[in-house]
Amino acid sequence: MVISSGMQSMDTMKQVYQIVKPLNPNFCFLQCTSAYPLQPEDVNLCVISEYQKLFPDIPIGYSGHETGIVISVAAVALGAKVLERHITLDKTWKGSDHSASLEPAELAELVRSVRLVERALGSPTKQLLPCEMACNEKLGKSVVAKVKIPEGTILTLDMLTVKVGEPKGYPPEDIFSLVGKKVLVTVEEDDTIMEESVENHGKKIKS
Repeated sequence: MVISSGMQSMDTMKQVYQIVKPLNPNFCFLQCTSAYPLQPEDVNLCVISEYQKLFPDIPIGYSGHETGIVISVAAVALGAKVLERHITLDKTWKGSDHSASLEPAELAELVRSVRLVERALGSPTKQLLPCEMACNEKLGKSVVAKVKIPEGTILTLDMLTVKVGEPKGYPPEDIFSLVGKKVLVTVEEDDTIMEESVENHGKKIKS
């Protein structure tokens, strides 16, 4: 069951949910503003996120009456799982619905764009990806000496900085853990801080 929410309040939609859920658990809500054509300032895509929080056990979608496809694609980027648009063969035909509808070529472009966004949404896990390895090898940052650091010096934060280093050394997130450690060799300005250069410091260098 697809339930569009045009012309309704959130209180009404909460009542609809309570009524429908026991009768048919297979339903979804669509954010909708019933105006033809719909102006961007009246779309309120943020309602999609609110529906997702209030009704996490059902799919949330979007029913659009705006011109073009951009806003509908944005709805998918916000997590809309169902998308409803009106279709026409000619926007100039009589009736307000036609001007708010998509012609076949626009529908095809909408489908292509939605599929592209679905691919781009990807995973919520933030990590170094295989496709980034080449760039990381070239531009990945390391902790380097901000000044010349003589052998036997106890490291302080003002001696260290982060730059593209060659070879790779300690990653930027390790800079604070190096403070208070003694260097075993003289490190020249802009040289990478290497594992073997620091006393009693565990191996944390990224390969």
